[in-house]
Amino acid sequence: MTTLNPAYGSYTAMTVTNLQSLAIDTTDPYAGWQSARVDNQTSVKADDFEVQILLSTAATAPANDSLVYVYVVPWVYDGAAWTPAANFGTTTRPTGSEGTASISEPNSMKPAAVLPYKITSQPIDGFFNIAALFGGIVPDGWSLALRNNCGAALGTGCVVAYRSITYTNA
Repeated sequence: MTTLNPAYGSYTAMTVTNLQSLAIDTTDPYAGWQSARVDNQTSVKADDFEVQILLSTAATAPANDSLVYVYVVPWVYDGAAWTPAANFGTTTRPTGSEGTASISEPNSMKPAAVLPYKITSQPIDGFFNIAALFGGIVPDGWSLALRNNCGAALGTGCVVAYRSITYTNA
C-alpha cells in the first residue's frame, strides 16, 4: 500500500500593483484587477495550488453587497502560445499579465471565492485550492480576477499569494 504525501512549494506573492487601492465599482462593466498567469504546463506541473488572499481596506463603512468577488481564469498552452479559456464578459480578454480588468456579469470565469466585508476597516481574507474548481485537475495555467463591491476601496497592504502542492508516493 502506498501513501500519498503532499509536498508544498515555496510561498509566492503575486504582483498586486494595480490591486492596491482598487476602488469600489458598482456599475457594469466593473473596474477590476487581473493577476499574472501562473504556468503549470512548462515548469511547475503541480497537482494543486493553494491561494491565499489578504486585502486591507480604507476606513469606509460596508455598502452595496459588501463583497469582493474572486474568479479564476483557466489558460491552455498549445506548445507555442497561451490562450485564456474564459472571459471577463466584455470585449477585453484576460492578458496573463498583472493589471486592470473590465469585468461584467455574467462572465465565463470560475467563481473561486466571495469575500465578505461587514465592519469598517475589516481585513478581508480568503483561501481556496485551484484543482477543486476544475474537477480535481489543474489547468495548464491560471490567473485571478477580482471585483470590489464591498463599499470601501482596497488599501495598500494587499497580498495575493500561492504555493504549489505536489503529491509523492511513500
